[in-house]
Amino acid sequence: MATQRVVVVGGGLAGLTAAYALTRAQPEADVVVLESSGRVGGNVRTLRRDGCTVELGPDAFLTRPGHAEALCESLGLGGSLRAPDEGASRVMVAHRRGMQPLPDGMALGMPRSVSQLARTRLLSPLGKARAAMDLVLPARDEPEATVGALVGARFGQEVKDHLVEPVVGGIYGGDIDELDAATIMPMFANVRGSLLRALASAPRPTGHSPMRAPHGGLDGVVHELARALGPDRVIREAPARRVARHDDGWSVHLDDGVRLDADELVLATPPGVTADLLEAESPELAELLRRFRLKPALTVVMAFERASLQLPRASGALIPRNAPAPLNALSAVTFVDRKWPARVADHLSVVRTAFRPAHALAWMGASDADVVRFAREALSTILPLPEARWSAVERFETGTPCPEVGHTRRATECRARAAAMGGLSIVGAAVDGPGIAGCVRGATAAAEAIATRISGIRG
Repeated sequence: MATQRVVVVGGGLAGLTAAYALTRAQPEADVVVLESSGRVGGNVRTLRRDGCTVELGPDAFLTRPGHAEALCESLGLGGSLRAPDEGASRVMVAHRRGMQPLPDGMALGMPRSVSQLARTRLLSPLGKARAAMDLVLPARDEPEATVGALVGARFGQEVKDHLVEPVVGGIYGGDIDELDAATIMPMFANVRGSLLRALASAPRPTGHSPMRAPHGGLDGVVHELARALGPDRVIREAPARRVARHDDGWSVHLDDGVRLDADELVLATPPGVTADLLEAESPELAELLRRFRLKPALTVVMAFERASLQLPRASGALIPRNAPAPLNALSAVTFVDRKWPARVADHLSVVRTAFRPAHALAWMGASDADVVRFAREALSTILPLPEARWSAVERFETGTPCPEVGHTRRATECRARAAAMGGLSIVGAAVDGPGIAGCVRGATAAAEAIATRISGIRG
């Protein structure tokens, strides 16, 4: 029996994980990863400067359901995993030219009890009374509601604007009036009445953070994946231009005219790129893939002398979209030396801020100096900042996947159409869920399915 070849297009976290999981399940398989650029890791990017380690993309992963943690253990990184500092677990929300704490124990910014509503200063008395009406409002049946529509209908405008929008918008980088409630809030899939009652009966957080990251930075995961695969299996600066289906498998055509044949093909590229690759083979699947949206992202890091800056005892602050200009151009700020104290030199404080997607797009072509100047001025409306000792800017043209209404249905259909073509797998944050946990889970599942098919051929 001939050795089965698997070609993975895309050297981001999902592509590397799929290749690594497959080599462990089927060591005899011939696996190769094609990465169009000179670096692997996709949106996982870690900055090291002046004794500080700062994530420019995602800064941690969820420990549930456990795939990302298991991957780190497999790579020998389990002992280096750390949770954010518990002493700074509080999250602030920009409010009336200042900051107020987000109430503890909320679910994506939604209250679990009336008493929780009563204590927060982020809502007016009228806003609290309106939110409590969720307990008596009649049931609604909107199977494809947006997050904004669902929360606004049950809790009212203030909860939507001051609590849920900063949290959900900060995580997903999208407009909650477009984001799919079924994808982001699956705990309400069968709830038609009170969300307060549903949340009150749901399991509560344990008090320990569900987030983890390697002490040395998330790019350590990427580097260990690439090292484990070896240089012969990870080919950089090898952009794929098209793929073609044959009776006995797939072919991948590269920029330089090289053709690679494969028994199994894994596409771990952004959905628009994946659509272009598949256009000739399946226009219907390509069209479906183009309906996924990835918003641009822009991250600014500023380091200050610690003695010159007084930060709140919190991991960071969320910024509502209705905050006054220019602050509303930003979505969140992380106090890195509060959240990850061991990663920052003792004499420094490091602040990391993220732009809202529309503003990220507008500032994408500006100079680093202008971007930093604007971010500092915007943040100074809630947090007076001195001159930075140093700064850094990172641009992500394809940043955060935005699961808009119907997202779960589209993702399921994409996977089904790919499977029907035979020997094709599509992985990545757009179809498997945002964040590192989603990428690792989806890539691992795809590798397991491929390994099973290879075993069937050999058996």
